[in-house]
Amino acid sequence: MTPRRELWWILALLAAGGWLGPLAWTQEPLPEIPEDLRPEAGNLPRLPEQPLEPRYDPGGFPEDARGLLVAYREGDAFWVSMRGNPEAFLLYAQFANRQRDGVFLARNGTILDPGPDGSLREIPRGQGALKTNEVYISQVEGLLLPHVSDNQKAYRLFPLRDLYLGITLGLTGLLAEARYVHQEKYFGYAGIGVNLFGGMQAPSLAPLPYYGVPLHLGAGVQLPFLFSHWSAGADLLLGLGDADGDPSTPAPVWMPGLFVELEKRDFFGWGSRWVGFGKRGDFHEDPRPDNYHLRALFLRLGLYLDIQNRQSGWLKLDAAVGFRYNLLGPAIPGHQFKETRLIYLSDEYREQLLQQRERRRSRNGS
Repeated sequence: MTPRRELWWILALLAAGGWLGPLAWTQEPLPEIPEDLRPEAGNLPRLPEQPLEPRYDPGGFPEDARGLLVAYREGDAFWVSMRGNPEAFLLYAQFANRQRDGVFLARNGTILDPGPDGSLREIPRGQGALKTNEVYISQVEGLLLPHVSDNQKAYRLFPLRDLYLGITLGLTGLLAEARYVHQEKYFGYAGIGVNLFGGMQAPSLAPLPYYGVPLHLGAGVQLPFLFSHWSAGADLLLGLGDADGDPSTPAPVWMPGLFVELEKRDFFGWGSRWVGFGKRGDFHEDPRPDNYHLRALFLRLGLYLDIQNRQSGWLKLDAAVGFRYNLLGPAIPGHQFKETRLIYLSDEYREQLLQQRERRRSRNGS
């Protein structure tokens, strides 16, 4: 980072006020310092992931190619070897100025997001990622100016979990269906409705005329393939209610089966624009991307084993079409659009701050 850019960051932070400036490098009034000096979980500074030979910025700070401060750990403390100084300097504190850069949902396959250095960050299918642009400000013992690492990208992964509501029309009936999908791979569902063939005098359709209320329970796996998404799984059909009034026919009806399903999500550009209920909120407050909510049409073919009604054959075929919408989408990690957080604070610097606070209270007689 050039001296001019570094000075710009310092002036911007000072102009913003708040508690970052007083805590990091000035001796301004202590009410600006938060009562809670606990950093984020772990109390660890953001450092290069692998040990390497550092280069030095114009201020003499060691850093890697991405601009992250290079420090080494000794006991519970972190130390910085400045250029031209034989003695190491204690890392006092590190702050992160974070701003949301985007939210990715890898629904159809792996996403490769390019970084400023040309590297690619992989977001696996079935995962989401909260991407933030971060600036790390590191205060070092005995130095007025901090080290600033800007334009750093960070990713917080989270699983995709969706709850769909839909409607299905098929040979087994008109059904309302609820489906839970875990990481775009595994799902379970339940559907209940009305049997359109219930009570009909049609022996060739047996056992469909026997019951009035179809109940489907099933689970399976899905994969993005060819046209869109293919699913396969097992289903249990329960036919409830005696629709034909014939005591010689089974009631209730039950048939285990297998099914395959083709789902198409992107008709008419559905996958490239917002399809949530109502208007999407301002991007500062609403982090959901365009593919957070989904609408899909699907075709399902099922094959059932009819153990109760062997006279008309052991195997029964079902065909159905339907529509579904994910009413509840993935839980994006809680965050603010822009925030400054304390991520590391050394024990020695914490004691200094507490002593400063105590001296001020003594002077004020409180």
